[in-house]
Amino acid sequence: MTEPLTGRAQASAARDFAAQLRWWRGVRGFSQGRLAQRMPHSEAMIAKVESGERWPTEDLARRCDEVLQTGGLLSGMYPAVRAEQQASDGRRRRRKDAGDASVDDARRLLSMVLADTNLSATHPFVRDALAALDGPDNS
Repeated sequence: MTEPLTGRAQASAARDFAAQLRWWRGVRGFSQGRLAQRMPHSEAMIAKVESGERWPTEDLARRCDEVLQTGGLLSGMYPAVRAEQQASDGRRRRRKDAGDASVDDARRLLSMVLADTNLSATHPFVRDALAALDGPDNS
């Protein structure tokens, strides 16, 4: 589910997205309800995105592009909207590096599971996960 839009006054990418969605919907002769019938998003969701009460999702942008035949305009706007959302709600977090204590905890837990089940010898995914936890090979 999407989160409520915060910081509306500064949310220019989301506002531009909403305006484009509303404009293209009108140009193509779609009501919010009719557009919702053509995709797995509710009329309420479309209304909230257009009014700035909700952030659009990438799927909503892509499906609106398809139904409204915008040539990918809304999908092209989505990265700026997403960046704006992350900046406004604190979602942007530092990525964990191989030296982080939580990575050490994950590595120990994974090693215990592997020792008990012997998955490391049979599943390439598990070997890749362990290699990723160990970080880049510096040899």
